Amino acid sequence: MRKNKKPPKKMFFIFVNDFFNTMRSELHSERTIETYRQSLNAFRFYLSEKYGKGVDQITIDFVTEQMIRDFLVSVADSNSVGTRNVRLSGIKAYLKYVATRDMEVVPLQIAVSAIKAKKVYPKKHNWLTREEVDLLLAQPEQTKVGIRDRFIMLVLFSTGMRLAEMRSVQLKDIITDEKYPYIRVIGKGNKSRIIPVPEASFMENYRYYRRLYHPENDPDGFLFYPSAKGRYEMMSEDNVQRVLKKYGDKARTQKPNLPVIHPHLFRHSYGAQLYRQGVSLPEIAKLLGHEDISTTEIYAETDPEMAAKAISKMLGTRPVRKWDFLTEDEKLKLLGLK
Repeated sequence: MRKNKKPPKKMFFIFVNDFFNTMRSELHSERTIETYRQSLNAFRFYLSEKYGKGVDQITIDFVTEQMIRDFLVSVADSNSVGTRNVRLSGIKAYLKYVATRDMEVVPLQIAVSAIKAKKVYPKKHNWLTREEVDLLLAQPEQTKVGIRDRFIMLVLFSTGMRLAEMRSVQLKDIITDEKYPYIRVIGKGNKSRIIPVPEASFMENYRYYRRLYHPENDPDGFLFYPSAKGRYEMMSEDNVQRVLKKYGDKARTQKPNLPVIHPHLFRHSYGAQLYRQGVSLPEIAKLLGHEDISTTEIYAETDPEMAAKAISKMLGTRPVRKWDFLTEDEKLKLLGLK
């Protein structure tokens, strides 16, 4: 009598491609996806070196919570606490997705979700001052393109939006006929939130920009779009990055110690400025779309003096070829790890 064959063991990384495709559908940036890819690959390298296993030998039943904890210790020892937190974030996100596809992973996902990120104390002034923002805003020329570029920087600083969120904003998402104007944003995990905007200066700049770039006032037009392709295609990440780099380099001729300008620096500066104005961390977390308030605590850590004054306010809130014939490199490509 023939014995029943045991079902083949599932590879731990079998869902990587699906995971990244889902992230793209939820408007996560390619930069975030690449960071997660690096984190998963770092974990794969660790398991390969320590246990001598190829990617198809790293199965779901093989990976344990302790292995992940040991991996994080090795990362912190050889890199930094910040890198360790990034690796943990990537593994957590992947396990959360895999747990929706395979019940066998749920216990591991629950256990790993309890692993906390370690405190990271950023360098002082890891944010832009109001004066530095004003310097950047003064760089674009008074041309149509210059007005657009200036408004891009103004939106990033005035709202704290992620780059992917800003790129996906359409005119219909900007509500101006209420007592307090706001922008409706779809953030990570397809979760929506509203961001109030400064009534005077921001709205004046918005109306001027809209007259130049949206004379038809089409509600479905993207707020920012490539001029050559029209209002129904969102501006690329690279285009926005080029704009910020251009004016950052230009402003640095007047202020040599100005940091490298990138979208997340504006987001961080938004949170830091709110904190200095006395806005509570839970409120900042809501405006930035942070699920965990511990992510928001970095804005307190950037300014010890301000943090000391705010402590009392914060109390109480918290393929065709057979798999076996593929090379390791080919397997990695198919899984989405390369």
